[in-house]
Amino acid sequence: MTDEKKRILQERMSALHEKYCSQLPEKYQEIEDSWKLYQTDYSNPTFIELFYRLIHTLKGTAATFGFVKQADICFEIQKLLLKAKEEQSILEESSATQIQKYLAELKSNINTPAEDIPD
Repeated sequence: MTDEKKRILQERMSALHEKYCSQLPEKYQEIEDSWKLYQTDYSNPTFIELFYRLIHTLKGTAATFGFVKQADICFEIQKLLLKAKEEQSILEESSATQIQKYLAELKSNINTPAEDIPD
């Protein structure tokens, strides 16, 4: 690959990363809104599906763009949701409390790339 092609590729990747970062607050707001909706009726399968899908999507895109901590948080939320989702049961109160904590952590780190988050 020539230096010029490398430069162009780096510019494109940088632009994609910037665009992704600019969309993170909106993505988080969607997640937060879907969580609030799900909390109104834990037995509604549509609400858990929406929340689960948004978390799953953020997990994948966050990891792709180097937001490892956010991807890890989303993975932990998915694990807590999975039992209720698969069994179509009501989310346990302890799981809901933990998800709330994870969402607060996610919000506080929403725009922080992996290299900037302390271990």
